Amino acid sequence: MKKLILLLVFFAQFAYAQTVSNPANQALDPSFAVKSNSDIVLSWVEKSANGVLFFRKVNQGPAEQVPIDKKASTHAEGMPKLAYKADGTCVLLYEMNRPTAASRFNGDLLYAMEVNGVWQKPQYIHKDTAAGLSHSFGKIISLPNGEVGAYWLDVKVGPKGRTLVTATTSPGQGFGEMKILDRQTCECCRIDALADAKGNVDVIYRDLNDKGERDMGYVHSSDFGKTYTESVPLYEDHWKVNACPHAGPSLVRGAKGLEAAWYTGAEGSSGVKWAYQANKKMILHLTGDKIRMPQLASNPKGETALVYAEIKQEGERYYKQIGLIVKDAKGNLKKSFVSDPAYDCSYPAIKWNGKSWVIAYEALKDSQQVIHVIEK
Repeated sequence: MKKLILLLVFFAQFAYAQTVSNPANQALDPSFAVKSNSDIVLSWVEKSANGVLFFRKVNQGPAEQVPIDKKASTHAEGMPKLAYKADGTCVLLYEMNRPTAASRFNGDLLYAMEVNGVWQKPQYIHKDTAAGLSHSFGKIISLPNGEVGAYWLDVKVGPKGRTLVTATTSPGQGFGEMKILDRQTCECCRIDALADAKGNVDVIYRDLNDKGERDMGYVHSSDFGKTYTESVPLYEDHWKVNACPHAGPSLVRGAKGLEAAWYTGAEGSSGVKWAYQANKKMILHLTGDKIRMPQLASNPKGETALVYAEIKQEGERYYKQIGLIVKDAKGNLKKSFVSDPAYDCSYPAIKWNGKSWVIAYEALKDSQQVIHVIEK
């Protein structure tokens, strides 16, 4: 009887999903951006017989193709993504693989700008374009001064790991000189960053300390990104692993300050953790290695939402289902699953659109992989 009740609760929470990608192509890498007028922009990648295609969709409008190199890299931790200047200029950031005999992971990070509806020629965001170097895992955000800030992992300068760097655009121009924020980080996880009108810029990423622990690192600026604090651990899981987790964190500004979510494989403490940045108080720990890919969003009502992918089993079939946990202004948590269990779903992204949570994710069924979007 208990199993039946739980099943009924699940179906009562189930939401209708809209397919936004072309079912004839393999779709992946959903990501959200926000315009200065609060329009929500969803972007994603499609792999076709002609190579990589990139699309964006503004609110409920039609999908629009954005020009991108047909051989652009599409891995989920460094997916192509968009950000907007206050004047409406759209900035596209993407990776290009450039393997060498020494390393197949080398590559470049490029950006292009759409000015008054016309896409300009792509440019390198980094100045050193020599072969054999690695520039990747980029993140771009809109800044309160109307420009766009970028954060990415750049070349190795120490005994191990890579450097975390940043650069910003200027009025009417692209990105300027980069500055180093951390000289030793994990080599291969996505970065998250936030900025507010008071001059705060907060950056979270997977760090790498001298002991080989790959926990979350945090840097902060209080002067609109002109200077940053020294890196400090966001939360010390003491996860020591001699490998690339390919599992980056998520950061959001909630009603009581910054909140972060991340995956850790630390022995005896594995799973997705959700905590306050300031006092390191744990909001929720979803234990085990079957829960991955956490992403956060918040809204003006004081709520914060966490989406993630959870591995499940039905007989001999394994699949991932997208979970949603909403924390209200009082700290109460409400959990539901939002994706159809007939699909194998992954890499969720979430944003508040002014009235509801918008969730996009990859959905695979019968060798057909599409992007599903729901509102909750």
